[in-house]
Amino acid sequence: MPSDAFRPTSDAAAEVVAEAAHKAVHKAACEASAESPASLAMPSSAALDGATSADTIPAVFQASLWQLLAKQMSLYTLGESSSLPEYDAHRLLSSTCFVLGVDPADLDIAVMRAICAEGFDVAYERNLHAIEREVGCTETLWKEVCLTTPLLESVALKDTLESLRNFKARYVPRFFAHEIPADIDYPLCHPVSEAVEGVRYVNTYLERLIGENHFLQCFDLERCRSVLHAVHPQYGELIVNLFEPVATNAVGCALAEGEVRALRVGPEDCSRIALLLQGCSATQVRRLLSEAASRACDALGLCDGSDGPVRDYVQALAERLVPRVRMALRTDALGGVFLEC
Repeated sequence: MPSDAFRPTSDAAAEVVAEAAHKAVHKAACEASAESPASLAMPSSAALDGATSADTIPAVFQASLWQLLAKQMSLYTLGESSSLPEYDAHRLLSSTCFVLGVDPADLDIAVMRAICAEGFDVAYERNLHAIEREVGCTETLWKEVCLTTPLLESVALKDTLESLRNFKARYVPRFFAHEIPADIDYPLCHPVSEAVEGVRYVNTYLERLIGENHFLQCFDLERCRSVLHAVHPQYGELIVNLFEPVATNAVGCALAEGEVRALRVGPEDCSRIALLLQGCSATQVRRLLSEAASRACDALGLCDGSDGPVRDYVQALAERLVPRVRMALRTDALGGVFLEC
């Protein structure tokens, strides 16, 4: 799970004025504009009103971001303090940048120009409302995950779903939109990038989990348990993804021209797969695995239309199998990829 990039250096984090965050933005703006810090002195209000050239935009952006951050700090402290612990100042800065859709370490002149033209307060509130609408989708996605999750043992999945319960009540987009107030321990087959933050990470995670559940629902529970038991007898207590071994065996069944729903890939099937793939280049192996993934989805009744995302997900798994399968072919160990159960 993505975590906040800044951590307190001690139990008693030093109090700093908001100038600490100002310096961080100042440095990022300098790097993005390739100008010296001296050339980015705080512009006047007149400059803020009329400056639009590439030379002045970094300075205008820096100053406007500082003003917005100062406003956020005032709201956060209810106007009772002009200083914050350094950790909280960094959190507010990161959240403000997340809402605006900017990375202070990699500022883009076109993005800065667009935000300056719209106005920081207007852009911030517009983006904040969009994030709040995304939060409104989270509970719906969470409920769908809970309703579609097969009755397969997984402590990590159970704990993760429990941690995401009532996410909206703990999520504070006004001040900490980039954070995830939950412990997401259950791994996806295809993890969400850690560059995705806040509610967008959570919603993407839940959407992918729904797709995994939809695929697993195509099989008999006992057959799924047999495959997972082949991974480890105590698979339910491990932090392992439930979808990946089942989907891998489904692709293996299709590759060996067996019954996909049975999920059985025995020694004879592995020999058939080895004979099919022996001597193939990486490109050829990739093509054959991709075709097998498509046939597996067809056999499960997953159509190109409404089930397109699930089919793409299985195709991505087939792509990941290429190096494993090629290594297994060289060591005569396909049984370590397609599990006998």
